Amino acid sequence: MPLSTGELVGHFQIVSPIGKGGMGEIYRARDTRLNREVAVKMLPEGVNDDDSLRRFDRETKAVASLNHPNILAIHDTGLHRDVPYAVTELLQGETLAERLRSGPLAPPRATEIACQIADGLAAAHAMSVIHRDIKPENIFLTNDGRAKILDFGIARIENPAVHGGRITQPSSGTSSAFVMGTAGYISPEQVRGKRADGRSDIFALGAVYFEMLTGRRAFQRDSPVETLGAVLRDDPRKHPEVGKIPEALRPFVFRCLEKDPADRYQTARDLVLDLRSWQAGAVQEAGKRLQNFVTVAPWRQRRTRLVLRGAIGVLLLVLGFWAGSCWEREQRASAALSGARP
Repeated sequence: MPLSTGELVGHFQIVSPIGKGGMGEIYRARDTRLNREVAVKMLPEGVNDDDSLRRFDRETKAVASLNHPNILAIHDTGLHRDVPYAVTELLQGETLAERLRSGPLAPPRATEIACQIADGLAAAHAMSVIHRDIKPENIFLTNDGRAKILDFGIARIENPAVHGGRITQPSSGTSSAFVMGTAGYISPEQVRGKRADGRSDIFALGAVYFEMLTGRRAFQRDSPVETLGAVLRDDPRKHPEVGKIPEALRPFVFRCLEKDPADRYQTARDLVLDLRSWQAGAVQEAGKRLQNFVTVAPWRQRRTRLVLRGAIGVLLLVLGFWAGSCWEREQRASAALSGARP
């Protein structure tokens, strides 16, 4: 049964529904103890199978083990009417998927978002948390310009201190490649059913970065099966939209999208360092252009003033000659008139 306005979930008072998805119903709520707004996520009514409960538990434990400004923060968990819930920070803004509906992002903005995602992934990987489903729908852009990683529902946690060892994956009659990830962003090793690690998240981030810069998916095909095949075989360097990616950024994008994990960035931190270096160079170049404008513009302004003053001087000189000529003719006419009188 949906939650009603004013209902208490723990010490969180429901304000209004925000939305719902396959893995949860989300409500705006007020923390009655700390007097702040939060989001309450609950499993949908009737979804209480072992796989869903395990995934919900995995997500809350994964996020709770992390503390980073680019990862959705979790405040509390519990049971309400025997249904698990999680309380997270309340985000204002839109998902990256929603933003991309209006077209690609400017390279500086796309690069900043990629940096923030990589920063969050680096923090997660340091805690042995592999996300395994990085995609535009799982990236939230807040109104103040921050990128937040969402949905650790299929994350793998390997640190025993966090969760007592490796989490048992959901059983399914289909290949794990179809279960653990999203076609078009899933890495080649995941497609093949091999073990995913931090470099798998880097591949997915590369696909997201490509999409931010071009407005098109790197491996989009007519069906999920064909898309997975494209991930295995197609070279994103030959994508028809690749010309939209600035040449200086292509090495970063394509290194993320290497088929062999050994050829990719080995850590998200390495990617952050390269992207920040590009940003610093872009800022320095912009500074040089501004400096050139500041130093050259006054000279051009002075030259313009000199030319204008010269033109005015010539005009005044011509007017002076014309006025003198007119006065001289007038004097001659007067003299001639006077001499003609008897």
